[in-house]
Amino acid sequence: MLRDAIGIDPDSLGCQCAFVKLGEGQAQQRGYLATEEGMEGFIRWVKKKGDVIVAIEGSNGQSKPIEKALRAEEIVFYSFKPSDVDKFRKAVLGQNKNNEKDAESAARYAMALEAQGKLDNWKRVWFADEELQGLTRSYSQKTKEATREINRLWKLLRTASVDLYLALGGKHPDINISENILQNEGILTLLTKKPDIYEWKTLSEVDFLAAMGDRNYKGRKEIIKEIQKTSKSFRLVSAAISLMIKNTAAQIMLFKQQLSEIKKMIEKLTKDNRAVKILELYKGIGILTASTLIAEIIDIRRFVKEDNLASYAGLGRREYKTGNNEKEIPAYFFNHRLKNVFMTAARNYVLFNPDLHLAGYYRNLVKGGMKKTDARKRVARALVRVFFRVLYSLVGSYNSENNEEEKIRRESDMANGLSRSNKDYSNISLSSPTNNNTEGVEKSKVEENHNSVANRLLEKIPVS
Repeated sequence: MLRDAIGIDPDSLGCQCAFVKLGEGQAQQRGYLATEEGMEGFIRWVKKKGDVIVAIEGSNGQSKPIEKALRAEEIVFYSFKPSDVDKFRKAVLGQNKNNEKDAESAARYAMALEAQGKLDNWKRVWFADEELQGLTRSYSQKTKEATREINRLWKLLRTASVDLYLALGGKHPDINISENILQNEGILTLLTKKPDIYEWKTLSEVDFLAAMGDRNYKGRKEIIKEIQKTSKSFRLVSAAISLMIKNTAAQIMLFKQQLSEIKKMIEKLTKDNRAVKILELYKGIGILTASTLIAEIIDIRRFVKEDNLASYAGLGRREYKTGNNEKEIPAYFFNHRLKNVFMTAARNYVLFNPDLHLAGYYRNLVKGGMKKTDARKRVARALVRVFFRVLYSLVGSYNSENNEEEKIRRESDMANGLSRSNKDYSNISLSSPTNNNTEGVEKSKVEENHNSVANRLLEKIPVS
């Protein structure tokens, strides 16, 4: 049975909707604001149309309020790439573009796909955990910003005094500071309260302690003595440089505080998340790495096999054919955040597991002349295989604890996009969409080891 369709073109203020009936050339147009009242009116209008296709141009961006409203009412919807809708519009409705035509194009495109039996490919089933994904991305962004500010502060200190620059970096030959202490809370507080380093010449030990936060930590007095020795060579510093030192140090402290708060919130959100907890049990995989992996993967069942996950993470290669030539080339379209976190996981895994097979594999690659980055990428690709199987085994374990009636209910919820709020794992209710997807693949020693470890770990993690 073919159905009528509602096409939706979202924008920053709300959405333009077009209702297209089978066999009719004219579409009914409606517009709604993205306010609570506007979305309530939109849902009432959609429900009045009965069993229709609901098609949205784009996903996640400006369509988020619409998607949220539809999921809350258990209304199934489909999302199309704007480029696909644009091509369809040009071919069917003409070149002129406006919101009304975009909405109508989305509806007619959905109807055409349903007539061909291809519409289900665009059904929205998997939904990201917006809170966890937002926090992990925010943590990554603020880490980069903090690094930029730290580099800026180093440059300012070098301008103010090369001696202080070398001393705080642990590289001054006459100063007994053996490591980089610039990010020490006391040093940052000192630079914020006393940014004119020429003034440090007149400060006593008590003055330094007060300017560093009045906390007499072990070793702080020794650091103050070394700074006092260094201050003998300080020269006058301009007011502009002092102001920039003060503001930059304060900004770094703010970033450190925000990063600490974000990490605590991530720990709170994931304390009952079985997927995150099982990844954390691997040495070298911390809470931030595990949380980012799960936040960016969204749901492991999105990927039919490990090669699909590797490709999505930018760790696979794709076929390239031209004429009689056939080769593999790197992928250019992938989730860069997921690739970065897999590379971080690979680096830490090798560092914290020096006796395991995968670490030896990495060392042999480097010894053979491969660049460390390329060798780490090989390890990351191996971790894709390991984590793919572990997360799929977690899905199976979770399903075994639910009766058949519960599975049917969850399957219905999955089709409507309702089960993303499951705190154990985003949409973890269904069994694997593939059967024996690892059959025929030769398992290395490290993979077999990790599969057996995964089974033991699953027994230790309670179901909430």
